[in-house]
Amino acid sequence: MQDVVELLGRNPFFAVLAPAHHAQIAPHFKRMEVAAGTDVVRQGEAGDSLYLVASGVIGIFVRDPRLGIVQHLSQIEAPDAFGEMALVDGSPRSATCTALEPSVVYRLGRDVFLAVANQVPAVALAIAKRLSERLDQMNAEREVAWVSLAGRPFDARLWAVAPEPLLRSGRMIPLEMNGRTLTIGMVDPQDVASLDQLKRVLPGFRFKIAAVSADDWQRHVDAGSGRRSIAPPSRAERVAVSFLEEDETRRQSGAAGGIGGQVVAAVDEIVGSGLALGASDIHVEQDRRGVLVRYRVDGALQQRAAGFFPVEMGKGIVSRLKLLARLDITETRKPQDGRISARVGQRMVDLRLSTMPAKLGEKCVMRVLDAEASVTDLKALFHVEKVRQLFSQMIFRPQGLVMITGPTGSGKTTTLYSALHARRRPELNIVTVEDPIEYHLDGITQIQVAGDQGATFATILRSLLRQDPDVIMVGEMRDHEAARVAVEASMTGHLVLTSVHTNGALDAVMRLSDLGVERYAIANGLVGVLHQRLVKRICQGCSEPFEYPEPILEMLYKVGALLPNEKPVLKRGKGCATCQGTGFKGRVAIYEMLVADDAVRDAITSGADLAALRKVASKGAMLELSRYAGIAVGTGLTVPGEILHLLQRVGG
Repeated sequence: MQDVVELLGRNPFFAVLAPAHHAQIAPHFKRMEVAAGTDVVRQGEAGDSLYLVASGVIGIFVRDPRLGIVQHLSQIEAPDAFGEMALVDGSPRSATCTALEPSVVYRLGRDVFLAVANQVPAVALAIAKRLSERLDQMNAEREVAWVSLAGRPFDARLWAVAPEPLLRSGRMIPLEMNGRTLTIGMVDPQDVASLDQLKRVLPGFRFKIAAVSADDWQRHVDAGSGRRSIAPPSRAERVAVSFLEEDETRRQSGAAGGIGGQVVAAVDEIVGSGLALGASDIHVEQDRRGVLVRYRVDGALQQRAAGFFPVEMGKGIVSRLKLLARLDITETRKPQDGRISARVGQRMVDLRLSTMPAKLGEKCVMRVLDAEASVTDLKALFHVEKVRQLFSQMIFRPQGLVMITGPTGSGKTTTLYSALHARRRPELNIVTVEDPIEYHLDGITQIQVAGDQGATFATILRSLLRQDPDVIMVGEMRDHEAARVAVEASMTGHLVLTSVHTNGALDAVMRLSDLGVERYAIANGLVGVLHQRLVKRICQGCSEPFEYPEPILEMLYKVGALLPNEKPVLKRGKGCATCQGTGFKGRVAIYEMLVADDAVRDAITSGADLAALRKVASKGAMLELSRYAGIAVGTGLTVPGEILHLLQRVGG
């Protein structure tokens, strides 16, 4: 029981006692091993024991009896304890305590405690004193203190503990770290949603909240981080854009919008500025204050810094965009989809336009489709050479099924097109089936799905197999028939590349099974699965080594991003003109890879569930997302906050 004695010496309730008392109490604790996801105690149950945490993490959850909503309050680790009120008055459990990972706890029953207290009265006095202190602490924490940031030095190490976009959007700033207690200044202390996000990113911390003024927060953050809001590109920095059908649409825009030249100039600026910023999407929406333009850059939306266009230009801007996309400008009550072709320098860029009726007028969203910017060499996609080699081996196989998975906006299309680009040869017949066709690739036959005309993925694939294809790319697996035909094609001499929306590489196998594809067919056809996510990339122009707080390093080890004894040199982006002060420039992919070896195929054929399949794959057939993430942060591609946020979302 020496481990219990050592825990008692560090626990706040029992540390006040003499070592001799620890030795007397230790034998009365009962050891319990608790699996992840298992409740140790449940809210409302009788309180009859105290639990001492020896290892692992215990989450504290409270359910609102009227609403049925469960709130995650906090979590505790060794050497803390929970259930102490049960030792005093035996009151029902006020919360559910659940193991968030495999844990070991020691249980002390109330009956045993009372017997021990009779023999060692100092134990009861110590617990009563500690409970009183905890109540005082809780009362103090309920009163949110007001803090002035004037004269307070900006702590760059604390600012780096969480993703900057999260801190900025929630107007939060880490002020002080005392062990694993983090004091957070908030402009709105009642912003529970932002605080909950921060708690999920930093699950090992306790939080103390302080209030700060909005002006104080803005001055302190901007001055300390050196990162300002992104300024609008000057007219000289905007990309010169020329649209096809230019003369005709200019004339019609003037007639439809009523303020002709201003509308044309506005659309030129909207698109040109978006391309200059490297936006993946351009949002145009009508607001009571005017026409709001926002750009999605590196995954986050940012407002046009020059402000709103005048309200009266709203209809004209929408009409001009619809004319460029050859849509019906008189139809304003139904969604419409079209495509705008533009020339930027010596290259062509397409904009996929979607319009949607809204209360104050139609909203337009343009997806920027730039083949030259998106289709790239595999060496630029994979920053780990061994992973690139494995993926290359997959896509250069003469036959089989290679799947690219991930959520919307994770770069699956870029990876697929880059793989096709790598395979493109005059002696190969490469054909794609897409909905929609996003980029044009010379030397490849691209087929557009038209479901309303009977040209579905399945019907096109069946006909396509009579066209002597070598490589087939299926834009997305959507239904049983398409999945079945694609898997059969992968077993009959064709290499099939496809994408599917899943949360992990192994989930792709289950997705095919859910679509009704027989397990033996999946096992025989599957070559491998590449799952990917995107995180912000440190600007290479201002990248510098940076010393992060020790608890952040501990968390990277804990989630499996860093290996034991691994000592990486972590970095951050200081902020420069290239990245407009953000410290980030572009995004980088984080991968998870499954290689379908014999053991994996046997497990698939035998009908193994996800847990069993993961156990088999972990023996050498799978690169975990967390490990690739650790390599990315350890080689200076991104920051710990991005990785922790990513792994929290994946696990969430």
